[in-house]
Amino acid sequence: MLNKKNNLMINCSIVLLFLLIAMLMVSPLMTTGRIAAQVDWLFHASRVEQIYRNLKEGSLFTYIATSTFQGTGVGSFLFYPVVFIYPWALLRFVLAPVQAYYVWVAGVLFLTMLISYFSMLSFSKNAHVRSLLFALLYTLAPYHLYLGPASFVIGEFVATAFIPLVFLGFYQVIWGQRSKWYLLSIGMTLLLYSHMLSVLLTSEILAGLLLWTLFKQKKLAWSRLVTLCVSALVVLILGMPILIPLLTDYVGQGVTATYPGVGMLQTLGEVVVASFSNLATSSSLGLVLLFVLLSGWKWIEKASYELPLYIAAVFLTLLSTSVFPWKYFNGTFLTVLQLPYRYLIYVVLFTAILAARGIETFFLRQKWYLTRKGRVATIFSLLIVMLLGYFGSISNLTDRLAATEKNKATVLKKLAPGEQKILYAGLLNNKNYQYQFDYWAQTGEVDYFPTKTLKKDHFLEYIVMDWEKAYRTNKDVYSIISNETYVDGKRSSLRPSAHANRFDYTLDLAKQTTLDLPIVHYRHTVVMLDGQKVSYQNSKRQTIALQVPKGKHQLTISYQPSRWFFLGGKVALVSWCLLFGWILWDLIRQKKIQ
Repeated sequence: MLNKKNNLMINCSIVLLFLLIAMLMVSPLMTTGRIAAQVDWLFHASRVEQIYRNLKEGSLFTYIATSTFQGTGVGSFLFYPVVFIYPWALLRFVLAPVQAYYVWVAGVLFLTMLISYFSMLSFSKNAHVRSLLFALLYTLAPYHLYLGPASFVIGEFVATAFIPLVFLGFYQVIWGQRSKWYLLSIGMTLLLYSHMLSVLLTSEILAGLLLWTLFKQKKLAWSRLVTLCVSALVVLILGMPILIPLLTDYVGQGVTATYPGVGMLQTLGEVVVASFSNLATSSSLGLVLLFVLLSGWKWIEKASYELPLYIAAVFLTLLSTSVFPWKYFNGTFLTVLQLPYRYLIYVVLFTAILAARGIETFFLRQKWYLTRKGRVATIFSLLIVMLLGYFGSISNLTDRLAATEKNKATVLKKLAPGEQKILYAGLLNNKNYQYQFDYWAQTGEVDYFPTKTLKKDHFLEYIVMDWEKAYRTNKDVYSIISNETYVDGKRSSLRPSAHANRFDYTLDLAKQTTLDLPIVHYRHTVVMLDGQKVSYQNSKRQTIALQVPKGKHQLTISYQPSRWFFLGGKVALVSWCLLFGWILWDLIRQKKIQ
């Protein structure tokens, strides 16, 4: 009983420590009162802003953009998961925009440390120090910091919190306690709720580890393979709210998400040099994890799980760079990831596992560490070193946020009437935060537009190198994001009023008129004229077009999900309840057996 109490006290202390660390991590950023917007920021900020505005109207769900993304009706909420950005939107009700964002980041960092710690704790059979080291090495890795605070790759940033849980679940199904199969299902579902591409990448790596196991063991118990399939089936059931809109409105519907092919390929040398710098960049593993990668072959336990993890880390590092001949794989399923450096998060995971075990083993061989004072002093020393390393990793970000004369010019300014610009970079504060939504997003502005619209004028080729040229050269894209409405083929100043998931037009027509509206549509887009559902056509630019008779009319365009979406949501909710009920029952049963 005393041992259980000690474990509980240790775990509670570590949880509080994680909370303190998460607050310390965001405090130097939050105190500036600024956000250094760049790359993916506006895409995700616009999604959060739309959700926040819809919640203010009393609408729980957001399907299409009506007042952000230039009001084009784009489905950036239907096809890109939004579950874990809802807390960010809810924080807007109690905090100013900048503070809401940083508190949300602290929450994700805390969640990542928490899941990493307890995943390793389960795997290592209550090795608290190793679990603590792993959680910090994984969370504070420069590449992980690049995804979150440094470059706003929000979907992947959230997904990284659940990747350790996925691999723990996979370990339990294939090698460990098969009765804990639900960990794999929960982890993969949460990954699906965060970032679908991470699900594909994780599945690739799990498939590789499974093949390795089959090769080494020659024979894997049939019951474990069945359990793996059951776990996958549960993911499909729990993931229905995410998967159903894809099946009903995306797959086979002529919609394009992002540009195809591999872009931003980095060299192996860049990974090594960037890791030595320890800065939060897309190439940096950090000094400690790079050391593991370069020296692990000498000290890992080759007869254990460590060998396949080390080989996987080395292989994925090479796969993330130009060492792998990516140009010969354009057009294959591999290029769906677009950015090969995305594999580095799995390198971080595997090397952090190895590093945590290696560091713990080293300390256990030291006599001074075996005393209580020695252990406490060592742990706190490591914490200080790691946090200093973190502040060094984000120094390029804190420099951009600093209130210097140089940075004054980069504070985002309000666009003049009729002015159009892409938001490449700019400093945001609570006063100018709303200005950004008048800008075009550098990435994601036209994700989920009709494929036929994007394929004109080489749009997809231009965006790799020149977003400005892409937006302005493609006349259809330009007219849509510029909100150009055409009445009988002539440009008009007609504008709708935007509401949650719908546009309202008030019309007063002197004759029967053909409208071509700058609103993209999907299979479940609904057009209502004077309260009656009417059919519409596809304009030349692949937007909504319809004929409206003479007179005064109220025109409403909205997105109304299929009944399968709501049915799938109910099935998923019931399934979550049943799953947690089963887990609780299983835990009670195991305690009775013990």
